[in-house]
Amino acid sequence: MYKRILIATDGSDKSKIAAEEGIELAKALGAQVVALNVVNEVVIASAVRQLGSDRKDVETKLKAAGGKAVDEIKAMGAKAGVSVDTIVRIGAPANAVIDTAGAEKVDLIIMGSHGESGVSKLLIGSVVQKVLYWATVPVLVVR
Repeated sequence: MYKRILIATDGSDKSKIAAEEGIELAKALGAQVVALNVVNEVVIASAVRQLGSDRKDVETKLKAAGGKAVDEIKAMGAKAGVSVDTIVRIGAPANAVIDTAGAEKVDLIIMGSHGESGVSKLLIGSVVQKVLYWATVPVLVVR
Protein backbone atom coordinates (compact mmCIF):
# COMPACT_ATOMS: atom_id res chain seq x y z
CA MET A 1 0.00 0.00 0.00
CA TYR A 2 1.90 3.10 1.22
CA LYS A 3 5.69 2.78 1.36
CA ARG A 4 6.79 6.42 1.83
CA ILE A 5 4.72 8.90 3.78
CA LEU A 6 5.32 12.66 3.89
CA ILE A 7 4.28 14.28 7.17
CA ALA A 8 4.15 18.08 6.83
CA THR A 9 4.49 19.98 10.10
CA ASP A 10 4.53 23.58 11.22
CA GLY A 11 5.04 22.64 14.85
CA SER A 12 1.41 23.43 15.80
CA ASP A 13 -0.73 21.18 17.97
CA LYS A 14 -2.73 20.09 14.90
CA SER A 15 0.52 19.13 13.16
CA LYS A 16 1.64 17.11 16.17
CA ILE A 17 -1.63 15.18 16.19
CA ALA A 18 -1.24 14.55 12.45
CA ALA A 19 2.34 13.39 13.02
CA GLU A 20 1.24 10.92 15.69
CA GLU A 21 -1.35 9.48 13.30
CA GLY A 22 1.24 9.35 10.52
CA ILE A 23 3.78 7.50 12.64
CA GLU A 24 1.12 5.00 13.75
CA LEU A 25 0.11 4.39 10.14
CA ALA A 26 3.73 4.06 9.01
CA LYS A 27 4.39 1.53 11.77
CA ALA A 28 1.34 -0.53 10.81
CA LEU A 29 2.33 -0.51 7.13
CA GLY A 30 6.09 -0.81 7.55
CA ALA A 31 6.47 2.50 5.68
CA GLN A 32 9.22 5.10 5.80
CA VAL A 33 8.43 8.69 6.78
CA VAL A 34 9.70 12.00 5.46
CA ALA A 35 9.05 14.81 7.97
CA LEU A 36 8.89 18.24 6.32
CA ASN A 37 8.81 21.74 7.75
CA VAL A 38 8.52 24.70 5.41
CA VAL A 39 9.76 28.09 6.55
CA ASN A 40 7.34 30.46 4.84
CA GLU A 41 9.26 32.96 2.72
CA VAL A 42 6.49 35.54 3.27
CA VAL A 43 7.02 35.31 7.04
CA ILE A 44 10.75 35.87 6.55
CA ALA A 45 10.18 38.94 4.37
CA SER A 46 7.60 40.32 6.79
CA ALA A 47 9.90 39.89 9.80
CA VAL A 48 12.76 41.57 7.98
CA ARG A 49 10.53 44.49 6.95
CA GLN A 50 8.69 44.98 10.25
CA LEU A 51 11.50 44.28 12.69
CA GLY A 52 14.39 45.54 10.63
CA SER A 53 16.11 42.22 11.27
CA ASP A 54 18.86 40.74 9.16
CA ARG A 55 17.40 38.23 6.67
CA LYS A 56 20.02 35.57 7.48
CA ASP A 57 19.29 35.87 11.22
CA VAL A 58 15.55 35.47 10.64
CA GLU A 59 16.10 32.48 8.34
CA THR A 60 18.44 30.85 10.86
CA LYS A 61 15.97 31.25 13.73
CA LEU A 62 12.98 30.02 11.72
CA LYS A 63 14.94 27.08 10.30
CA ALA A 64 16.00 26.15 13.85
CA ALA A 65 12.34 26.15 14.92
CA GLY A 66 11.50 24.04 11.86
CA GLY A 67 14.33 21.67 12.72
CA LYS A 68 12.89 21.24 16.19
CA ALA A 69 9.46 20.40 14.71
CA VAL A 70 10.82 17.70 12.37
CA ASP A 71 13.14 16.36 15.08
CA GLU A 72 10.06 15.76 17.26
CA ILE A 73 8.63 13.59 14.48
CA LYS A 74 11.97 11.78 14.15
CA ALA A 75 11.86 11.05 17.90
CA MET A 76 8.27 9.76 17.60
CA GLY A 77 9.45 7.51 14.79
CA ALA A 78 12.43 6.20 16.76
CA LYS A 79 10.14 5.34 19.65
CA ALA A 80 7.82 3.44 17.28
CA GLY A 81 10.58 1.81 15.23
CA VAL A 82 9.79 3.88 12.12
CA SER A 83 12.53 5.32 9.88
CA VAL A 84 12.15 9.11 9.56
CA ASP A 85 14.11 11.43 7.27
CA THR A 86 13.86 15.16 8.06
CA ILE A 87 13.75 18.13 5.70
CA VAL A 88 13.47 21.87 6.42
CA ARG A 89 12.89 24.08 3.36
CA ILE A 90 12.27 27.74 2.70
CA GLY A 91 9.44 28.59 0.33
CA ALA A 92 5.71 28.83 -0.15
CA PRO A 93 4.34 26.06 2.11
CA ALA A 94 1.86 24.41 -0.27
CA ASN A 95 4.29 24.48 -3.20
CA ALA A 96 7.09 23.10 -1.05
CA VAL A 97 4.89 20.22 0.18
CA ILE A 98 3.92 19.32 -3.39
CA ASP A 99 7.50 19.64 -4.69
CA THR A 100 8.94 17.60 -1.82
CA ALA A 101 6.30 14.90 -2.26
CA GLY A 102 7.40 14.51 -5.87
CA ALA A 103 11.14 14.72 -5.20
CA GLU A 104 10.95 12.20 -2.34
CA LYS A 105 8.62 9.89 -4.29
CA VAL A 106 6.09 9.64 -1.47
CA ASP A 107 2.76 7.93 -1.99
CA LEU A 108 0.83 9.67 0.83
CA ILE A 109 0.86 13.16 2.34
CA ILE A 110 -0.34 13.69 5.92
CA MET A 111 -1.11 17.15 7.34
CA GLY A 112 -3.02 18.76 10.17
CA SER A 113 -6.27 20.47 9.20
CA HIS A 114 -4.83 23.92 9.89
CA GLY A 115 -1.72 25.29 11.47
CA GLU A 116 -0.19 28.29 13.12
CA SER A 117 -1.52 30.97 10.78
CA GLY A 118 -4.52 33.18 11.41
CA VAL A 119 -6.75 30.84 9.43
CA SER A 120 -7.19 28.55 12.41
CA LYS A 121 -10.81 29.66 12.73
CA LEU A 122 -11.58 28.26 9.30
CA LEU A 123 -12.68 24.68 8.83
CA ILE A 124 -9.60 23.86 6.79
CA GLY A 125 -6.41 25.86 6.28
CA SER A 126 -5.44 27.48 3.00
CA VAL A 127 -2.20 25.49 2.73
CA VAL A 128 -4.15 22.25 3.11
CA GLN A 129 -6.67 23.40 0.49
CA LYS A 130 -3.89 24.07 -2.00
CA VAL A 131 -2.19 20.74 -1.30
CA LEU A 132 -5.50 18.90 -1.69
CA TYR A 133 -6.02 20.62 -5.04
CA TRP A 134 -2.53 20.13 -6.49
CA ALA A 135 -1.33 16.84 -4.98
CA THR A 136 -0.90 13.88 -7.29
CA VAL A 137 -0.92 11.40 -4.39
CA PRO A 138 -3.54 10.85 -1.67
CA VAL A 139 -3.66 13.42 1.15
CA LEU A 140 -4.76 12.52 4.67
CA VAL A 141 -5.95 15.56 6.63
CA VAL A 142 -6.08 15.02 10.39
CA ARG A 143 -8.38 17.08 12.62
